Amino acid sequence: MDSVQFKKYYTTVKNFLLGPKNKEFLIFLFFFFVSAAFWLLQSLNETFDVELKVPLKLENVPSDVVITSDLPSDLNVMVRDKGTVLVRYIYGTEQVPVRVDYKDYDKGNASGRVSVTLLDVQKKVQAQLLSSTRIVSLKPDTLEFFFNKGARKKVPVKLAGVVETSPEYYLQRVEFTPDSVEVLAPSAILDTITEAFITPVYFSDLSANEKTISMLRPVRGAKFIPDQVEMNVMIDLYTEKTVEVPVFGVNFPGSKDLRTFPSKVKVTFRVGMSRFKEITADDFVLAVTYEELMKNRSPKIQLHLKSMPSGVSNVRIDPSEVDYLIDDADQLTVLPLEIKSGKDYAIYSALNKLLKIKEYNIHQGFVLSNEQKVYQENGITYLPIYDIMFFEPGTKVVGEL
Repeated sequence: MDSVQFKKYYTTVKNFLLGPKNKEFLIFLFFFFVSAAFWLLQSLNETFDVELKVPLKLENVPSDVVITSDLPSDLNVMVRDKGTVLVRYIYGTEQVPVRVDYKDYDKGNASGRVSVTLLDVQKKVQAQLLSSTRIVSLKPDTLEFFFNKGARKKVPVKLAGVVETSPEYYLQRVEFTPDSVEVLAPSAILDTITEAFITPVYFSDLSANEKTISMLRPVRGAKFIPDQVEMNVMIDLYTEKTVEVPVFGVNFPGSKDLRTFPSKVKVTFRVGMSRFKEITADDFVLAVTYEELMKNRSPKIQLHLKSMPSGVSNVRIDPSEVDYLIDDADQLTVLPLEIKSGKDYAIYSALNKLLKIKEYNIHQGFVLSNEQKVYQENGITYLPIYDIMFFEPGTKVVGEL
């Protein structure tokens, strides 16, 4: 802007302010501000209550003492005085800290807990104020600190809160770094602390791993070192797997054993992708006790898993119930027979297939036919058809010695 333009603007503003109407406005503003000043001075002469923040500091703490729970950093002091005085407190210099000397309160204290006399603190605050100022109240109304002279231990870090994943995922594990922290506290408090919980966290519908810094939840009178940990929430994608698990008999007396049909069943379960190859049939135990079978009144037995690995869910057994026999090696409980009507009585494919199944533990069979011969060959006893009338439990057969 050149000098010609400046003079032009200056003249315009001057003519506007010195015009007849604007002179009246300026006179009004002058008296308005004078009135406001008088009102403010009058108001400041009245008495008010104002809350001041006064710093609080604990000092002269010996080097061998650890303060596990300190005094509050500030006192909220409600004071009463004229407005002119209170303005100085609010807008003047900062309040000088009220100092609490540790040595005044230790004096052989073995509990690790010290209560500071509120009256002593109030006197120190009053000493910083003008004589006309009255203290109405002090907050907090209880002042105490906790200290420790060597009592400490390590405790594990634990989760507090809720961690939920989206339906296709599951919570694999939550890890903390470090996984344990040192806690310092008076003995009476230290004995009650067995774990260090983080401040509660809330995760919902997680579909990816989460890493965050978590503060440890404070315990009155105790100090955690460190007071924060890194939390790593690890999730995994669900998948389904099927394995074949054998059925075992448990607590069978003597020579007795369990035989189920089928001998193995399919176990289908849900597991995380990271453990898909790790989980095998050997991790599952399908066992039936002798006592269960003695109480059973059905030709089938219901199967239940006695043991399964951690981290699997939605476990299904197919078939869930099986046929069974209680075999006795000393007293044959299964007697395979094949009845032949023709001359080809020495051909018995069904019986051969049965004897070849090792897990059935059947070592002999019987063929009854119209042939009038009694002999034994390759574990097969050949008898005339009419000898069937002599088959009784416990009866020895031809060929047994």
